[in-house]
Amino acid sequence: MPRLQPAGRYPNPDHLVREAPRGPVASGRRPDGGATALELATLYAALDNIENGVILLDHELRMQYANPALHAMFNSPPEFVNGKPLFAEMLEHARRSRAYAVSPEELRKYVSNRLAWVVAGDQPPVDQRLSSGRVIRCQCAVLPAGGRMLTYSDITDIVHHAEELERLATTDGMTGIYNRRHFMTLADIEWSRSGRYRRPMSFLMIDIDYFKSINDRFGHEVGDQMIVHLTKVATACKRDSDVLARIGGEEFGLLLPETDLAQALLVAERLRREVAENPLVADTDRISTTISIGVASRDEAMTGISDLMKVADRALYEAKNGGRNRVVCAAGTDGNPVHKPGGSSAPAALR
Repeated sequence: MPRLQPAGRYPNPDHLVREAPRGPVASGRRPDGGATALELATLYAALDNIENGVILLDHELRMQYANPALHAMFNSPPEFVNGKPLFAEMLEHARRSRAYAVSPEELRKYVSNRLAWVVAGDQPPVDQRLSSGRVIRCQCAVLPAGGRMLTYSDITDIVHHAEELERLATTDGMTGIYNRRHFMTLADIEWSRSGRYRRPMSFLMIDIDYFKSINDRFGHEVGDQMIVHLTKVATACKRDSDVLARIGGEEFGLLLPETDLAQALLVAERLRREVAENPLVADTDRISTTISIGVASRDEAMTGISDLMKVADRALYEAKNGGRNRVVCAAGTDGNPVHKPGGSSAPAALR
């Protein structure tokens, strides 16, 4: 395979003929030398001027050509631009220069997988995230005599647009936490995992007390700020594995994997106190609020996440009717509070 030259530095026609492959062309007939030189020069010029990166490898996976776009993508050193490195050497340079957005622990394995992917040939496209933030889609085609052609397309805008659409579909626009729809998807997954491994799981249904009065007194803008304020307080109180979502209006849900009823009560009480002790600061006003929380844990009589949420919702109703600013724990599918003293309720065994 000839070594292709950058635009504006093509070899003369005689040199092109001398370096051209000697096997028959696809049509089965050999064109005359002048036609071959012109066709190759035209091909090289076209490849040099496209936006996508292109590498041509021989059967030993040694680079025979790479266009300027490819070298720019991976910041190739001069010896790669002017030489014929093995593809493995190019991958190693990318690894050393941290071109890929991969953790140091996974980087060597990542590079090894990329080489195996090229060796296999004709594999599905692979998307590569670069440290620069760009996302590159790489495709591999097998060439005659065992060579490879790799093409690299910048799909950053497409990926970012898809990620933005996913964010809009899964998160609440005001608070940035999950919306009800996506919460139900995640909760179903967690429900299945909890049942498969017979692990505890609890759920908190949370509601801002007297929220309508806040809107009426301070306006809807402050009401929105209060919702965001609660989101921040709740986020600070939860673990990474917990799932927080805005269920609707001033109502929130907090799913607690690997958490039994006693532990869920502790989480709920901590959250209730944090909200009560940290008022919202809006302009010159310090606006205090409280929350009511219904707590429920999974039991064998429940058939799905909806059952767990219904039990917690009934416990929340009891908390509201009991004077608000309190936590009510429920046990069983009937959702009845086991005990309801003072500021929070729980089974006697939990107190």
